[in-house]
Amino acid sequence: CAYLFVMHNVKCKGDVAENAVPEFSNKVGFIDKFMRVPLIIGAGTGWSATSPLHLTLQCANKCSHAGILKEDHLLSHIHSKNAWKWRKQWYEKLITDSMVPVWDKPYGMKNKYAFHQNIDEIHELFQKPTLETYIKYYTRHYHRVKHEYSYVHDFSNSNASLPLDFLQKIAPELRKYFKIKVLIIFRDPVRRLYSELSHHYQNDENLRKKYPTSKDYFWSYLKIGDYSINCEFVKRIKYYKSIFSTTTIVSEDLWGGKNESLAKLSKFLQFDIKNLWPNCYYPEMGTKAPKHEYLQDQWHSDMEDLTHDDMVYGRKYLAKYYDQWYNEFGTTPWRC
Repeated sequence: CAYLFVMHNVKCKGDVAENAVPEFSNKVGFIDKFMRVPLIIGAGTGWSATSPLHLTLQCANKCSHAGILKEDHLLSHIHSKNAWKWRKQWYEKLITDSMVPVWDKPYGMKNKYAFHQNIDEIHELFQKPTLETYIKYYTRHYHRVKHEYSYVHDFSNSNASLPLDFLQKIAPELRKYFKIKVLIIFRDPVRRLYSELSHHYQNDENLRKKYPTSKDYFWSYLKIGDYSINCEFVKRIKYYKSIFSTTTIVSEDLWGGKNESLAKLSKFLQFDIKNLWPNCYYPEMGTKAPKHEYLQDQWHSDMEDLTHDDMVYGRKYLAKYYDQWYNEFGTTPWRC
């Protein structure tokens, strides 16, 4: 999600290496290995209330702090050269934005702990991401916030698409420096997928030319049958659980006060989560969702409202994901 940026007409050429290619590096000899940093990794799922969960941890409870922004996508860039290419311009804007004075919003990238004054660190971080710079970033950030927060966190939704072999490759090095807990949040598969596709529809002129409405695009996509990793709830849970301490969150249960979800989250984090940040996806109100501050990514996503018939139609195509969840957990949190 694009998150709380203020873009300025400041041009700063040459800040990001033109041909930068993310690398895997395991040479991190500068950090005290006897002090493992508590790190929460959010592994999605996009359009399932990851932003309210991030704000619940960072702002409503002061449990964990993300640093410069909610999603830096660093692990994705370390994994994929293509990811670097499509993020390069965005990183250049981050570097430019880091040079402007801090503003008084405690939730965005220029909060008091975003080390906006340490330009050299931001350049190092976003010029050429490596596993080493990832470790340095969250380690240094933790030592800035540890008197006020218990964790630091990486809530990049792209973590959801990291393949198992890559996670297995980086896990031993990450464990040397971090005590890792993974959170994965889920939402009704049909509603979540529509929100994702509606978002893409709004931002892709070619899709708008091809399909009269966002629902037309949604229905066409369902028939293709080749769905993104965001739909693969159980597969992703198994990936992460095989490597790190991982817990699952059902968005509707957490914000609906069901199944002791809040108590389970507190127990997993060993931190008393008392308050939840508002969630525009609960209760589901579609285009009439409240426009909560800092949650435009949610209330702006759905262009149309899903009817009961839409939900039934969608579940026909996504039935296997509901079945997989039931077979794995024995629960049916999403009903028509």
